Parts: sequence; C-alpha cells; structure tokens
Amino acid sequence: MTDQILGLPAKYIQGPGALDRLGRATASLGATAVLIGDEFVLNLLGSKMSMSLKDENIEHSIATFGGECCRPEINRLVSIARSKGAEVIIAVGGGKALDTGKAVSSEAGTRLICAPTIASTDGPVSSIAVEYSPDHEHIGVMRFNQSPSIVLVDSTVIANAPGRLLVAGMGDGLATWLEARACATSGKKNFGGGSISPVAMTLARSCHDTILEFGRAALAAVNENTVTEAVEKVIEANIFLSGVGFENTGVAGAHALDTAVSRFTSDHSIHHGERVALGVLFQLHLENDQDQIDALLPFYRDVGLPTTLSEINLGGIDDGQLNKITALILREGSPIRNLPTDHSADAILQALQRLR
Repeated sequence: MTDQILGLPAKYIQGPGALDRLGRATASLGATAVLIGDEFVLNLLGSKMSMSLKDENIEHSIATFGGECCRPEINRLVSIARSKGAEVIIAVGGGKALDTGKAVSSEAGTRLICAPTIASTDGPVSSIAVEYSPDHEHIGVMRFNQSPSIVLVDSTVIANAPGRLLVAGMGDGLATWLEARACATSGKKNFGGGSISPVAMTLARSCHDTILEFGRAALAAVNENTVTEAVEKVIEANIFLSGVGFENTGVAGAHALDTAVSRFTSDHSIHHGERVALGVLFQLHLENDQDQIDALLPFYRDVGLPTTLSEINLGGIDDGQLNKITALILREGSPIRNLPTDHSADAILQALQRLR
C-alpha cells in the first residue's frame, strides 16, 4: 500500500498590508536575505519591503529579476545569493519570479519566502516550478525537496492588480477539484509520490466551491481596488487551496491542454489560468460531463473566462493544426494519461472541435 503524502508550505500568511510584516517573517528564518523581484515590482514595493527588513535588522541585498525562469538567470541569482551569504531568499512578484526564487533557494541552500503580488496562479505555495529557455520556450517542470518556508500574501496589493489576473487565478483554481477527481479515480500518485489523501481531496473541493460562491463578488470588488471578505476568500482559494490541492492530488486534462497550447503558440497574451480554464471544459468534454459544463458556463461568462479556442487566440486554426495540438496533448509525460476516461487521438480531437 502506498503511503499518503501531504506537502504544504511551513507557514501561510495573508491579509491587508502583509508586506509590512516581511521583516518579522524573515527574522524567523535568518539574518541575511536577498530580495528578488522584477523592475516594476521593485519600483512599486521595494522601498516598503526594504524598510520592513531594516526595521528587523535584516541585512539584505536587492537583485532585479530578468523576467524569465531560465537556467542562465537562475545561475546568476544563485551566484549573488552565495556571494552575499544569504540565509533567506525573498521572491516577490508573479509566477516566473517566484519560480526562479524557488530554484535559487534550492540551489543556494537557503530558506524561501514567496510573496506573490497577483493571485493569477497557485504556484506560490508549491514545491514545483516551470522552467523556460532564455527564448521563452517551455522546457519542463522542476521539482524541489520542500515547499516555501513562508508564503506572504498582501491582499491590498493583489486587490490593486488588474481584475483579469484574479480571474485567471480562478480559472486555474477551478481545475483543481476536477483534476483531483480524475486522478483519484485513476489511482494516480500525487506530486509527492504518495497516494491521494481525503484531506487533499477536501482542500481541492473547497477551492472549487469557494471560487464559484465568491468569485463574482470578488471580481467586482477588485475592479474597485477594494479588499472585501469575498476577495480574501478568493485569494486564498486561488493561491493556497488550489496550490496545496493540485500538488497533493495531481493534474490531468485541463493542464494537458494548457501545456500543449503553450508549446503550440508563441502568443504570450493569454494567461496560464485562462488556458487552464478552457482546459477544464476540454476535460469535461472528454468525460462526457455535460451537466458540469452547463453548471460552469454561466460563471465563466460572468467573470470573463474563455469558453472557446477563439477566446485564447486560436480561432482560425484548421484541422491540421488541431491535429498538432492533439499530438502535443498526447506527448510522452502528458498529464492527459491521468484521466480515467478515453484519451485516444480521436477522442481528443473531437473534444477540441467542440471548443471551436
């Protein structure tokens, strides 16, 4: 019998003004830190974070992230971390900055704080990162031995980001339960190499239910740059519940479509969570679950999630191009094989055609 395995960040902190407590959080992990963020984020929040670190007497350096989670950038930042004697890496910003921070922390042997400034993905809490080439081509997934030491989520900062990013996080989050359900039915192991526990399934289901219940109200509030109870609940669902949910259960058809499309097109205007949201409908078509599709479509339309290939800028593709996407979905190592249902080329092609 396979052991049940759960992996979670050591501490998750969320609330208005949470970045003001960065120094206190860092002090619990070490006395020297390197803060990694892109130029935009550092210009916006760097002074606030640096002041918080100074207030706790944390010796720190600031390293500007180059924009891509790729091997040269990871190597450059590891060199900085080692030269500064960093005990803590603080990664702030979007998914690529945080993923780079995970790799740097792992290779430099430090503790890690992830401080997302948007709630568009569930990556901040996981022990997984996506690696790209310097030319922005998807390479694969990097897996690390532990999750972040602290995830620090400032809901005021997130509420001031574009509403579309929160919606993208909802799209990513809505896949969590449906893919967990598929992986559990198939008897697959989770990302930790263990069997899927009832706790993990409960977290995944809670993510799904929270987004559907509070998502519309959260988007309305974020469009007014306001933090409300609904906003807090959806941020927690998008980041924490979705992150620990997927890592402790698995991914399937929705993420199979996302990774295939990201390899098929060089268009970076569509967010990961938007592609995953369409992937949810794709997976449900494969599962012949029309009732679930009908239940989701009104929510998709209300918050602006894509329901067709044209809405992710693939409206003009022909049958030959659909066949190429089908082949990418079926590539070796694709999570499409975590589905308990038919994932033949014909079934996949028919599901894609229903998204036109």
